Amino acid sequence: MENTSARGRENAPLPAADGQDFIPARSDVVRSPRLKKIQITAMLLLLFAAMINYLDRSSLSVANMTIRGELGLSATEIGLLLSAFSLAYGLAQLPCGALLDRKGPRIMLAIGMFFWSLFQAAAGLVHNFTQFIVVRIGLGIGEAPMNPCGVKVINDWFNIKDRGMPMGMFNAASMIGLSIAPPILAAMMMVMGWRGMFITIGVLGMFLAVGWYLMYRDRDNNTLSGEEIHYLQAGSVASRKEPLSFAEWRGLFKQRTMWGMMIGFSGINYTAWLYIAGCRATCNRLTTWI
Repeated sequence: MENTSARGRENAPLPAADGQDFIPARSDVVRSPRLKKIQITAMLLLLFAAMINYLDRSSLSVANMTIRGELGLSATEIGLLLSAFSLAYGLAQLPCGALLDRKGPRIMLAIGMFFWSLFQAAAGLVHNFTQFIVVRIGLGIGEAPMNPCGVKVINDWFNIKDRGMPMGMFNAASMIGLSIAPPILAAMMMVMGWRGMFITIGVLGMFLAVGWYLMYRDRDNNTLSGEEIHYLQAGSVASRKEPLSFAEWRGLFKQRTMWGMMIGFSGINYTAWLYIAGCRATCNRLTTWI
């Protein structure tokens, strides 16, 4: 006869080093076909959203010289437009993260994507610097939920041991979008002009936002089987109800890995934004010099 009490002790959460419960993994943990479908759908939508996201970010850089000529903007004003996006994007990250915890990625990414796409399309209708800086700020605020939502989706729908590949794919999609943006946007400009380029990309993003809202469901709004719940939780630390203390937050900055991640990510961001901001203008100057 099977010893049920021993089995219960085997499957019960184990205490972790910090006092939280550790959920042990079993060798028979598998994904159900329904979970696989949810994962594939979520990742495809996230990958398309990430690529559209970087097409939007690169559009001003690619259309830089044409916009300057038509609107009579100086290089300094173009720099301010690029900085306005970055500043709005950075400042909106924290409140967007807090809202994400309350509303979930389905609503937050749908609203953010529609909002940023609306302002992207509006950029095709501007006629002066003041109008342009307003839409750039709106674009930055709208894009702020993108990365937090992507991380949240992967964390919600993948076991802790299976998150490496989807996280790598999500990050790669951004870099792919960044690399394909110049030829795609330049071709669009040749066909429909810079205004048509902004409007077309914006409309495409709005359709994708609607698609995300209709096709994705947050984990809390799905009824999961016991095996599906075990797959998602196996090997992870059970979530704690009390918020982190200031001392715990401060403790993160005492870890060398934390500083390594911050310095490394800062370098990646600096290089990526340097490419986004100066790609077209730099290439034009080099071509003229050569």
